[in-house]
Amino acid sequence: MATTRPLPAPRPFRVVALDLDGTLLDDAGNVSPADTAALQRFSAAGGIVVLASGRMTANIRPFYDVIRIDGPTIAYNGALARDSQAAGGGVILETPVPARYADEIIDYTRREHFHLNYYLGEKLYARSDPDLRHFAELYSKQTGALFQFVPDLEQFRGGKPTKLIIITDPTVPGSPDPRHRDELHGFWHARWGAEPGVMLYKTNPEYLEFCHREAGKGTALLAVARHYGIDQSHTMAFGDNFNDVSMLLAAGCGVAVANANEEATAAADWVSPLTNNESAVADALERLVETP
Repeated sequence: MATTRPLPAPRPFRVVALDLDGTLLDDAGNVSPADTAALQRFSAAGGIVVLASGRMTANIRPFYDVIRIDGPTIAYNGALARDSQAAGGGVILETPVPARYADEIIDYTRREHFHLNYYLGEKLYARSDPDLRHFAELYSKQTGALFQFVPDLEQFRGGKPTKLIIITDPTVPGSPDPRHRDELHGFWHARWGAEPGVMLYKTNPEYLEFCHREAGKGTALLAVARHYGIDQSHTMAFGDNFNDVSMLLAAGCGVAVANANEEATAAADWVSPLTNNESAVADALERLVETP
């Protein structure tokens, strides 16, 4: 829900980082013509557009084709940042999940019969289990990701995945179930909430995501800015959800869209009066980016 907050003074921002789902993308998964035009103007003036998502790099890059510009990607909720295609797409920052946490999640999901997304080397792996295949199909439909199905994830023991996601049923208010997303988050938060090497995120209603604690979108945004020699004060970020909080806090100016949750709203410097369905990005760029 939008809240009243003073409009920050316009600045000559040089980097704009944008979450995709619920922020740049409308509820149908599209980028509005107004947002596209505004980002093109920002890029043409020398600005750097960074698309930042929990998705894999391969499922972020197509949106650059949609807005018809190029830029760096922040993928896997900040666990991996890559340069633009024009610059070769090299790794700017990578912060994988330590093996001891990943191995325990493999064991747990196998024992308790949960679907697990395991990301390694820019590929997405999952155990081939007909009873759980609908969770993979849900994820593919929502993100466009392609799975590599294997008989057992045990073969990856000792590996350091970029991130992991347990996909399960959404929590039903008033009907607690230990296998549902929020209740499962409570279980793992009680176990690992204070651990230095792993962080839990609730994103889509079905997703419980695990990344390295230092692998947030905010850390990745600052790494991209340093890579380009740009001061933090000249960075802007847009978001709507839990996994955007670190980016909103790290940016010189964090903007939450009107449909953002309470955590993202609290972290933002300004809350747009417009939602992701109302070209909030274009409106904020018009208000906040100082033109030469």
